[in-house]
Amino acid sequence: MIGPGVRSFLAAVLPALALIGWFVHRDLIAPGPAVMLVAAIAGGSLYAVRRRVKAEKAALDRLNRMAEEAEAQAEALRYKASVADRIVSSLPDPLLFLDRRRRVVRANRGAERLLDKNLVGRDIGEGLRHPDLLAAVDRALAGQGAQQVEVALPGPPPATFIARIEPVEPPPARRAAEEGGEPDQAVLLVDLQDVTALIRSEQMRVDFVANVSHELRTPLTSLTGFIETLRGPARDDAAARDKFLAIMQEQSERMFRLINDLLSLSRIELDEHSRPTEPVDLAEILEGVRGMLAMKAEQRGAVLTFAPPDEFQPVVRGDADQLTQVFLNLVDNAIKYGGRGTEVSVQVRARDSRRLAVDVRDQGAGIPAEHIPRLTERFYRVDAARSRELGGTGLGLAIVKHIVNRHRGRLSITSREGEGSCFTVTLPLAAEARREAAAPRTPQRRATG
Repeated sequence: MIGPGVRSFLAAVLPALALIGWFVHRDLIAPGPAVMLVAAIAGGSLYAVRRRVKAEKAALDRLNRMAEEAEAQAEALRYKASVADRIVSSLPDPLLFLDRRRRVVRANRGAERLLDKNLVGRDIGEGLRHPDLLAAVDRALAGQGAQQVEVALPGPPPATFIARIEPVEPPPARRAAEEGGEPDQAVLLVDLQDVTALIRSEQMRVDFVANVSHELRTPLTSLTGFIETLRGPARDDAAARDKFLAIMQEQSERMFRLINDLLSLSRIELDEHSRPTEPVDLAEILEGVRGMLAMKAEQRGAVLTFAPPDEFQPVVRGDADQLTQVFLNLVDNAIKYGGRGTEVSVQVRARDSRRLAVDVRDQGAGIPAEHIPRLTERFYRVDAARSRELGGTGLGLAIVKHIVNRHRGRLSITSREGEGSCFTVTLPLAAEARREAAAPRTPQRRATG
């Protein structure tokens, strides 16, 4: 067997010998040892050239493969960097990367939304003027390790954040550049975690317990005092006994209403995420509410009117008992706070092709604007003394809000002092009602009072 090296040598020498033979055959040169030596030297040179070309080609192929691998690795790194960039940008927490001069090197979308400005290339203090935060950043830059501080921002709306400041170790090459006085690399990560909802929830829990305790303690104290009086000084006083028993019954009914509303609210919250599926005609619900409250409206001298829609059937997917509770609460409040001798109107109208709205409007004193956002909080009252006097527990609108949420609806409140208030419940129409609303009918109903 002839090896590859011998074959390569023969491949280089034989063409040279063949060329010399052709020249000899044509009598262009004379044969002799010198000619053969020249042919051998030419063949050897050609062999060496071919070997060098082949070696350089192999080296070039290796370089090309290395370049392709390097490009593939660079592409993979670019993809990973792009993914990391998208992840950082999409994180809900505001994130800020700072250099050694406290300048913002990078900020994600959450930080831009929070600060409503782009701080890249600027000092963090230009966007977050919070002394505790800036002091914590300075401590971290001074080498005191990770820091954590609570940051309260005035808003609007006010918000509270936990700021976590973590050192970021730069690559060795960058570290050397920084030591040379070019601090353009991120060395700190500032993570702002919004804890406003947690703090508000904890405060609401504390307020809820305090309010329940207060609401129960007052009637219980009254009952205890009257019982002691009836067993002592008023034992034989018939007039005092009748008076005290009437008050005791009133306080007992107040506690019963409170406990009943608390249990009702608890049940509603448990079911809030399960959407009702039964079709309910709101016109029938509202007619029933009008009938239940007609006597109360008459006692207070209020005129209660109901204007059902003429152009469509107000059918929604819902829980009939819960929807009855919603409009009982709203209409009852309108009667209680609307003022003696005024009108309380209930109107159903199409909000658009997919939703209807029920307006419960009174002509009372109205609600100051600063109280409206908090009306659906548990136990929140604009006038606590008047609310208790009228038999309110402070939970009615909280119950309304949770029921409306369960029905994928919305409660909105508008009011002007001296002109009255309007509570609007917006609910999605059932599919069959939407089809009917798309083809208006001849009016068949009239307002009732």
